[in-house]
Amino acid sequence: MAQQEKYARSQIILHWLVAVLIGANYLLGDFMGEAFERVIDTGVVGDIGLAANSHRAIGVAVILLVLVRLVLRWRLGAPAESTAGPLWLQPAAKAGHVALYALILAVPITGAVAFNGQIEALGEVHEALTSLLLLLVLGHALMAIYYHVVLKDGLLNRMR
Repeated sequence: MAQQEKYARSQIILHWLVAVLIGANYLLGDFMGEAFERVIDTGVVGDIGLAANSHRAIGVAVILLVLVRLVLRWRLGAPAESTAGPLWLQPAAKAGHVALYALILAVPITGAVAFNGQIEALGEVHEALTSLLLLLVLGHALMAIYYHVVLKDGLLNRMR
């Protein structure tokens, strides 16, 4: 894995594209929830509507794009980790990134399995994981701002 000063343009584009798609899917979540309830009640998928179908398509796109991101990270590497701030931030940042990737994959996978298998309990797990993902995304953004504004380590320059 190569060491670089900042992320490659492709990595940056994929980062922000996945972020936008996750945000869009969050906004479409209520439509998918209603469609899922109809499927559970009737046992028939039928026409679930454009918003719910878009939610499903975006979920698949997120999975594929994250897998591409992981391959690019493996092939292109990443900038050196920041050494600014307290020592405990480094393992916390690693754990946070692993958790983000795990949830970014787990959320659409649990949603797809719940919907296609008509498993109501898994749909509830999907919703809980979505909430957890949003909290981690918020923490990720706040920590990026903290590193940039308080620690002044240039972290945000790696993603532009």
